[in-house]
Amino acid sequence: MTRSIRKGPAVSALAILAWGFFTAAAPAHAVPAVQIHAGENLGTVTIDDTAGVINRERLSDALDDLDFNEPTNVAVYTRNGEYSDDINAKTLEFARESHPEWISDKPEDYGDYWADGLLIITLSVEGPGDGQIGTYFGEDRKVSTGQMESIQEKGYEDFNLSRWTDGVIAVATKASGIMNRPWYKSPALWWTVAAGGGGTGIVLGATAAVRSSRRKNFAQDFHAGREHLTNVTMDLEETELAAKTLPTGSAHAAQLERRFADFMANYRETFDAQANLDTAEKKYRSSTDGVEAAKKFKDDAQNLDRTDDAIIAAAALYTRSASWEDAWRAQTKPLADDLAQISTLVDDAEPELAGSAAALASYRVTAAESLEALGTQLKTEEIDVDQALDQLSDLRQGLTERLDEFAKAQIDAYAENDEEKEQMREAMERSRNSTGSHSPRGGTILDVLNPGAMYWSVSSYHAGYTSGANSVDQSRESASSSGSVSTGYSGGGSFSGSGGSSRF
Repeated sequence: MTRSIRKGPAVSALAILAWGFFTAAAPAHAVPAVQIHAGENLGTVTIDDTAGVINRERLSDALDDLDFNEPTNVAVYTRNGEYSDDINAKTLEFARESHPEWISDKPEDYGDYWADGLLIITLSVEGPGDGQIGTYFGEDRKVSTGQMESIQEKGYEDFNLSRWTDGVIAVATKASGIMNRPWYKSPALWWTVAAGGGGTGIVLGATAAVRSSRRKNFAQDFHAGREHLTNVTMDLEETELAAKTLPTGSAHAAQLERRFADFMANYRETFDAQANLDTAEKKYRSSTDGVEAAKKFKDDAQNLDRTDDAIIAAAALYTRSASWEDAWRAQTKPLADDLAQISTLVDDAEPELAGSAAALASYRVTAAESLEALGTQLKTEEIDVDQALDQLSDLRQGLTERLDEFAKAQIDAYAENDEEKEQMREAMERSRNSTGSHSPRGGTILDVLNPGAMYWSVSSYHAGYTSGANSVDQSRESASSSGSVSTGYSGGGSFSGSGGSSRF
């Protein structure tokens, strides 16, 4: 069994269209061809039939007859599974434990992708005619989500009849034809040519939409960054004077002095970046590099804006200027806002959350009292600024600790298995880390000088829990709906190899 594969240089969509119109009638010998024999591009074959449902000999013979477009190693892994299993994560776990060679060992990949030239087919059997099918690809063999869905669908009919070997063969056969398919074999290409170029308009329209979206993101980030930098410029003289009045021998003031040492250099760099972006041409504003540059400009300008706020506030506090009480209120506002929002977490809490909810509610009262006493002690000079900031930090960390406990209780109450718990933990951890340099809280001294994850805000907690619960809900919906490809590896850390799974 052989087939002819025409080889030629890559060409543009318009060139393909022209070729379809003007050379469709050209004789076959006009383009050089090379004969690829069945099985010639099949590399190693690994079959781990832990479910005991595969006829190994028949599967091996069928794989030998497949026509892969490029040399490909095939791994088949079957398992006895449960309805709630995330087989993407289970496949990664199996690979790490039993087949580390399935994971890329290229230094630049850091173990985050499947090995090049690899196709993995995972069959998770949950009962007669029920289960999940997963397909995973090396980065040089990856396919689109739509193509992956069509590959997996090829096995559904056989799988539903418990013809497990036939289903795996059908999936492998479909994958062999799609992976690294030459441009001239794409069904979409011939539909486009036959349609007289309508597809080209769709491609050009989609490209224009992407570029328009990039320009919009560029404009939004550039505008936000310019506003921050304008604030910094207007406060520049005050910031310089404030930095000179920071006292020696103070831990917090010393840290701010070190920040100011780099402040002016960073300001000049950011000012130059603004000038370059302001004169950027439309093509650059439509590019990925342009969007990334605008985002960096916004982040850098925002950090400068927050830093000068902290320096000015610190100077007011340490010198007890006329505005020192306003400066102190700005430092305590994040905690005061959080305490006011605790009721949104604990009111009407489920019975399973009673203990941690009570701890949060109790802390709201005691922390509010301590916060008020702290302001009084600072006003009467019973404590100095450093002591006040340290005690304020302790209060905010105390809230963070109680939010941690509440998060554990909420996750245990909502998640149905370990995979869902990990999914929610990751979402909430991301939200906690977001309470940092890019927080909307502004430039308080503690927020500028400490890592973002040190203080967890209630609003950020809300966002993290909602994100985690939504992620779990989507996974459950994907698991319950046949044919919907689910991607991602819950609990897999930074691993982001190509592939996904669906239910049959």
